[in-house]
Amino acid sequence: MQRTVSRVRERLPDAFLTGALGLAGGGVEAALRASPRAGLGPVELAGFVGLSCVLGAGVGAALGFVLGGRAGAIGRLFGGAALGALFGAVTWRYELVLNESLRNPTVLLGIAGGAVAGAAVGALLSRIPTRWLLGVAAVGALGTAWRGRAPEGAASARPSVLVVSLDTTRADAVGDKPVWSRLAREGTTFSQAIAAAPITEPSHLAMFTGQAPFRSGVVSNGTQLGTRPLVWQELQAGGWLTAGFVSGFPLHSRYGWAEGMSVYDDDFGAWPGAESLTLVKAWNQVALKEHALRERSADRVLARAERWLRAHREESFFAFVHFYDSHGPYTSAANVALGPPPRDGAPLQLPAYWPAAHRSITSTDWLRRAYDAEVHDTDAAVGRLLDALGDRLDDTLVVITADHGESLTEHGYLFDHGDDLYDPSLRVPLLVRWPGVVGAGVTLDCQVGGVDLAPTLRDLLGLPPGTEAADGVSRAGALRGGACTDTPVVSSTTAGRFVETPPVDHAFRSEGIKVIRHQAGAVELYDLAADPGELSPLAPTEALNDRAEAFGLLLGTGGPAASPDMDAETRKALELLGYVEPEGER
Repeated sequence: MQRTVSRVRERLPDAFLTGALGLAGGGVEAALRASPRAGLGPVELAGFVGLSCVLGAGVGAALGFVLGGRAGAIGRLFGGAALGALFGAVTWRYELVLNESLRNPTVLLGIAGGAVAGAAVGALLSRIPTRWLLGVAAVGALGTAWRGRAPEGAASARPSVLVVSLDTTRADAVGDKPVWSRLAREGTTFSQAIAAAPITEPSHLAMFTGQAPFRSGVVSNGTQLGTRPLVWQELQAGGWLTAGFVSGFPLHSRYGWAEGMSVYDDDFGAWPGAESLTLVKAWNQVALKEHALRERSADRVLARAERWLRAHREESFFAFVHFYDSHGPYTSAANVALGPPPRDGAPLQLPAYWPAAHRSITSTDWLRRAYDAEVHDTDAAVGRLLDALGDRLDDTLVVITADHGESLTEHGYLFDHGDDLYDPSLRVPLLVRWPGVVGAGVTLDCQVGGVDLAPTLRDLLGLPPGTEAADGVSRAGALRGGACTDTPVVSSTTAGRFVETPPVDHAFRSEGIKVIRHQAGAVELYDLAADPGELSPLAPTEALNDRAEAFGLLLGTGGPAASPDMDAETRKALELLGYVEPEGER
């Protein structure tokens, strides 16, 4: 016992030194990782610094204790070298070559090289007096407070804009919801809004650029956006404060969505900012089977978005808020009131990404009600966002829409979307509220597309039309009381085909006729007035064939499909969200 106590005492000085070294490293990393775009408040920034420092100090102290205990400076060198080697190896593996095979020589040699370089740096730094290391940690903390401060705007005569996207929400799912019903009385509703894709990323890109997927080439989730004319980039250049709060992996900033945003909150972790830290990323590789957090619930989005809106509602802003809750599997707390789902009989053929406990459900009726409960919760979340605007609500242009719908058994698709171009997945809600500018209690039955959003916003806000080729048209005139005419809408999908050159199916909706062209060559034709359920394909006629041929010519004016990111992390996250078929099932 006495010998053990003696060894502990012998190793404590080294543990203290390497703990101080890790603390300094944590402070420096916090400062390097802090970004105004993350939108962290003072308390969250303090927590971020604290977590980084505690992790660094804890790991450093543990290494110093285990490897220390040698006389004089040698023990300190061992501990400091071990800490540096750890950070060097982890940084290489989880920052630079995260998705490469461990057997890849570049990975192995890089890890070894990072460890050697880190060991040398750590050994050198371990000779620095402890009080200096504590000073470095303090400087890092102050640097975090400086680098991470949120941008501020200025009060202006420009109108503010709030766009809310309800992921996976059908047009017929919102009509009886309290907040939606109130907004319908206060604004203008489009009853025939058609999404550009039944997939999150391409549909949102179409909304915010005015370009359909067949033209932009972005047809798959997990695709780098590159240089795109996102409408909020123009608003930021025009003096608006811009912010985005998203809740699903397809809208993560890694794909380019944060360009033009003063704040872009895509932090799905429980501790604000933690997911940017090297040691947390390394831990996620062990603790999370998909190696990345991929979504978050509305209450966590609201916690950040409400605070930001309250802080900036007196300024001119553009805010984009995305709620993912209605996406399957349906796990809303409101579902508890439905009672346990029936599991007697043969299980339904639910999507493979649903957890096993859900895939044993046998009742489509229960799942319909569960989906409705998700939409109800999201509707309430929209109400909270509007409340955050206070007395500035009537001065704010508010748009509520969805990226795509959800099949609730139609056409044999059970509680899923993405693989088909039928209306349950494409017809979406669209409502605009702006007292004094937009009519109240108005419903417009003309066909409009998700691609119309960007040109409509530009027109309403007095911005010049976009310079890029666009497929959308402004609906500002109709919103101000003018005529609203149908325009053709092209929708595209490539769900489940996560390959370098994804094959694409397209749909063309015009004058009550819908044409679906499959990559394999088959063509479906529907008369939507006589057959709104798209159950009875029309027999080809000369007129219909001419329309289908003209559609093919239109598609020829677009660009090639862009390749999605093929890395393992992206594939796994999208697979678990249902956007990619599991590799063993393709």
